[in-house]
Amino acid sequence: MSSSSDKPARRRGSAADEARHSIEAAEADGVARKVMTLRMTLRDVSELKRDPKVATADISFGPDGMHYLGVAVEAGGVVQSTLDRGDTSFVRGAAAEPPPAKVKATRKKAVKKVAATAAAE
Repeated sequence: MSSSSDKPARRRGSAADEARHSIEAAEADGVARKVMTLRMTLRDVSELKRDPKVATADISFGPDGMHYLGVAVEAGGVVQSTLDRGDTSFVRGAAAEPPPAKVKATRKKAVKKVAATAAAE
């Protein structure tokens, strides 16, 4: 009757716990923290800032933006918070590249048939 009993739901930890776990896993794989970027939803960023379990030393704010555990945080623009492990296609702080401009189709000019019939005579 209930399909939810087939697969137990994973209880999501706090945004801070999830981010810390992702950062530690990436670091264990050999990725440096300075090349990582946390791409978080606005809600998760707000939760991270207000979490009483997060030490104030873990979060820093500066002219280059917010950092959590030494990893840059990009707020918004995503549906689900993820950790970017240093993929070179993502440039921190850059606006998304616009799609290429569409080329407007042009019509060919009609060839006058009068000139064709005059040449045949």
